Amino acid sequence: MRKNIKIAIDITNILMEAHLKNSQGIRDLVKDWTSDTKGLGISIASVHEDVAKCLFVIKKYLEEEPKCKHPKKMRDKCEGQIYCMQCNEDLPC
Repeated sequence: MRKNIKIAIDITNILMEAHLKNSQGIRDLVKDWTSDTKGLGISIASVHEDVAKCLFVIKKYLEEEPKCKHPKKMRDKCEGQIYCMQCNEDLPC
């Protein structure tokens, strides 16, 4: 796995944990609120949970191994770097 993909996965993990922690914190606070503001707090908590779900999908996509075999007819060179035009991955020279 490339280093930049690993960094992206690490950042995604950190963001997921933060959103889930914020969601739980808001849900804990909502218990003491009045009924007028309770709905707003629950809505904010659910938004944090939805963001965490989206980040999980992104993480899953990042962890997938590329299925491209980088055929020779799909290779091109830009500024001295060879790359695959099919998956846009940089290839070793």
